[in-house]
Amino acid sequence: METKHNGWTNYATWRINLEMISDQEIHRNEDYVDECKNGDTYKLSLAMQEYVLENLYTENQLTYDYACAFVAEVNFYEIAEHIISDYEESHCDNCNDPLDYNTSVGAFCSEECKKEEEVLSTSPKG
Repeated sequence: METKHNGWTNYATWRINLEMISDQEIHRNEDYVDECKNGDTYKLSLAMQEYVLENLYTENQLTYDYACAFVAEVNFYEIAEHIISDYEESHCDNCNDPLDYNTSVGAFCSEECKKEEEVLSTSPKG
């Protein structure tokens, strides 16, 4: 029976995110930024699974088998949701540029982006 661990689906998800993913700043990595920009959780979850499996290499087959069994319990979709959420919180809602919290205006990188977004959201569609 699986139980939550530190707010994550299970221990394996928490541990893999903590040890292999969270410090990598995935949302800043060129290989994964498109998935973050587009909010493609499924594609990012597959990429994260591939990333983890590629980094499990060991010459000891038994160790590798145990590691793969552990990774099989990981909820990569949950990790991808977390990465995309971090990306959205750290990038401008209008232009997707990274936010500088010293100069940003709420969820926008500048006053100009905020005004542009307001104009776009209030103008008639069509």
